[in-house]
Amino acid sequence: MPMMSNASFRKKPSIAPPRASGFLYAVGLLVLAALITLPTHRFIGETATAMVFLTAVLVAAVRLGFWVGVLTAIAALFTLNFLFHEPRYTLLVTHPRDLVTLAVFLLVATLTGLLAGRMREERDAAQGRATVLSVLSNVSTDLFEARTAEDILTAALRHLSVVVQGPVMVLARDGEVVTRLAAIPATTTPSAADLQAADQALRHRQIEFAAAQGWGGSAFTFVPVIAGDTQSYVLGHTRFASHLEDLHYREEAVAVIRRQTELALQRLSFAANAEAERKRAETEALRSTLLASLSHDLRTPLATILGSVTTLRDLGGALPADAQTDLLEAIEQEAGRLNRYVDNLLQMTRLQSGFTVNATWVDAADVARAAARRARLTRPSAVIEDDLPDLPMIRAEASLLEQALFNLLENAAKYTDGPITLSAQVSADQLTLRIADRGSGLNPALAEWLRTEPLTGLPESNGLGLPIAKGIAHVLGGSLAASSRSGGGTIFALTLPVPQQPAT
Repeated sequence: MPMMSNASFRKKPSIAPPRASGFLYAVGLLVLAALITLPTHRFIGETATAMVFLTAVLVAAVRLGFWVGVLTAIAALFTLNFLFHEPRYTLLVTHPRDLVTLAVFLLVATLTGLLAGRMREERDAAQGRATVLSVLSNVSTDLFEARTAEDILTAALRHLSVVVQGPVMVLARDGEVVTRLAAIPATTTPSAADLQAADQALRHRQIEFAAAQGWGGSAFTFVPVIAGDTQSYVLGHTRFASHLEDLHYREEAVAVIRRQTELALQRLSFAANAEAERKRAETEALRSTLLASLSHDLRTPLATILGSVTTLRDLGGALPADAQTDLLEAIEQEAGRLNRYVDNLLQMTRLQSGFTVNATWVDAADVARAAARRARLTRPSAVIEDDLPDLPMIRAEASLLEQALFNLLENAAKYTDGPITLSAQVSADQLTLRIADRGSGLNPALAEWLRTEPLTGLPESNGLGLPIAKGIAHVLGGSLAASSRSGGGTIFALTLPVPQQPAT
């Protein structure tokens, strides 16, 4: 079925074939005209009588179309001759005057029926075109807005039912079996013949037309929708009603719905592939970041530990007690540093794997103070102050929140010798924890990176502390931002949602 173009909508519609009900309607009009004129013929005259029958022809043509109008005109001619021209009640014409009258009547009635019928069919075709164009406009919008294959197929099915004006369904292959996914009306169930026809359409990727009325076979026409190399669907619709004057346009509309559905499904496939490629690229970037971080952060503590252990092993007996103590403290500090780095690696791996947060009600102030105490132990030389009022309970995983705050405090301690302040502010539905330092100031590239989604790409740094804090903020439903501090320094703001308090 070819895709519909604008030119196809400019084609003139074919003349609809007459129906038996139309003939019965025309006969009724002629009988009514005869009942009116028989008792009044001698009073109103031949001209008025002819006009009454001409009115019947006009009504038949307007209501029922071209063919019924023309055939009604011919039947009206014979009725006039039979009832009102001598010799009456025969089809003979004895007077030339009557012959001319009947010929003129036939000409006028035929032309009237032709024009009225064509106007009526043009009107019906225009209405059909308007309906189809409206459907196609709506289906394009709906398919563009759909975000899942189910939404796309549902939209296509809904608009297909409007075009077909009958039951429709969508089917797909589940293993070796073709199953119905949806239908309008919902009670529509495919028969064995329908399923066989749908299977043929899916296998051969071509339209399987419904069997002719009264013949065995499927009552549905099945149109395959190719979504890709691995997935295909089939749209099924009942036969079009034979009386539809705009049948051509509706058939073209089905072709357009099919094509638009295929394009929408392909768009989803392309988007899924692009997302997979994006995640693959992020994974590669993360691998590169981790490798760079390994060489950057592991080299120093490992070298310190190995050097201290070697010195103690080779010269332990000859070293004074203070020197031995210093070496042991260096091993302890660097081992703790190495342990923190391994924790960061594990946290980064956990964040990238899309884990589920074990959220519980936690006291944000207690978690923040615990992070500050941990940072003071890790960085004894840093001045870390916490100015935390009573804070509301929030839904979070305490270990994750503590890790994020600890990473922010440790990061601040790396780049400032002045005091670091941990504070908090609560609004109606948000809690903001701020870490402010007196360092060299904010790198604009860092602030921009925090506004993006990926955890990789941190400018001018090989560490994992900030990426982990950013990832934790996101998985807890919040965000991490940075801004410059008046007077110099940087403020990191970790914002989290404050849900409704639990019932007491």
